[in-house]
Amino acid sequence: MQEQGSRYNCGPFVVNAAPPDAASAPRAFPRFAVIASKKAVSNRAVRRNAAKRVFREIFRKNAGAFPPGWDVIVIARRGFEKVPFAQLEARYLEAARRIVARLRGNAGKRGSA
Repeated sequence: MQEQGSRYNCGPFVVNAAPPDAASAPRAFPRFAVIASKKAVSNRAVRRNAAKRVFREIFRKNAGAFPPGWDVIVIARRGFEKVPFAQLEARYLEAARRIVARLRGNAGKRGSA
């Protein structure tokens, strides 16, 4: 993912995303994962699970933000719970827009060379 994808720092979380590679089977929807580690979020499982629930809900509500087949990973950071849900969602959508534009732009440049 790090070689093909793109990373966008949103403050209370980081979004990593990558388009599907040619060898993978086509998927009708993007794949999504949340990482909420003890070190980055909290030692308490309740808070880590809350982070996962919040970001899964953001992804569910905005499933079309990334094209079908893409892999998306959100890494939660300490302090995410202080940011209102609407602001987290807005930052996620901005990250999605920028990452998709960046990777589609790079794919076009690579193909024309």
